[in-house]
Amino acid sequence: MLQNIYSRAASAVSSSINTALSIIKILLQAKPGLTLPASTKKECYILGNGPSLAESLRSHSDLLSQSELYVVNGFAISEYYVRLRPANYVFLDQYFTGYDGQNTPIPTVKQTFEHMIADTSWPLTLFVPASTRANPFWKELQSKNRNIRVAFFNYVVFKGSSSIAHWFFRHNLAMPQCQNILAASIYLTINRHYEKVFLLGADHSWHEQLIVDENNTVATLDKHFYNTGGTQVNLKQRAIKADSYGVHAYFASLAKAFYSYVVLSRYAKSQKVAIYNASSKTYIDAFERVTLPKAERD
Repeated sequence: MLQNIYSRAASAVSSSINTALSIIKILLQAKPGLTLPASTKKECYILGNGPSLAESLRSHSDLLSQSELYVVNGFAISEYYVRLRPANYVFLDQYFTGYDGQNTPIPTVKQTFEHMIADTSWPLTLFVPASTRANPFWKELQSKNRNIRVAFFNYVVFKGSSSIAHWFFRHNLAMPQCQNILAASIYLTINRHYEKVFLLGADHSWHEQLIVDENNTVATLDKHFYNTGGTQVNLKQRAIKADSYGVHAYFASLAKAFYSYVVLSRYAKSQKVAIYNASSKTYIDAFERVTLPKAERD
């Protein structure tokens, strides 16, 4: 009995402190007055870059070619970028949002922007965090291809009271913590007021590729639908605190990623937006699972 009372009291205090700190962070970091372009359709599809997307693209290419799409990260290097002509592109990762047009330690980043500039022959809205607004490359990108329009969103993490969080979410002033670009994309679709949002390629099966070698080096096979064999990545080399990085930090990061979908599921319901996970393989359990009908073949 006393333990339950203590737990509830501790949770309430923690929530109050987190709420207060989040509001202070919004006052200091958020760019007021940011609005998102209105949606043009009632439904949209978010294409994660998980390996399962390859099969989804083959099975549903006709449907997707007629739908409003959101793509992320390195999607532009695939042949489907030109075939599907997505209307929306989302970046959150610092390697993409901090790109200066010349230098990057990740070849995929440079290749992605090269394809966007060379191949985008249709109107495309690129969503990036407002904190990167001063990056001169955004103006360079739009000058090199006038089909691309850059739109900004406030990636200021809110933790604390759900009701207060939802108010700041609705006003584009804050977001849930997004350990993955899929979460940021879902947030944008909720605030653009689609009625239905479908997820494809949201495998989130990174733990299956975890590698710990004889030297305790923590690595992973970075797999995408356009690179199903994977590229081995040393996770310590990308960690902010490499000396203290380990398997515990890896799974803590995954926990944050999956919890963000719980937060987004609650927010979507409050906004009467239905999120459906149509990925053929996925570990995300926060959204209703559906199977898209396959196109009939003659």
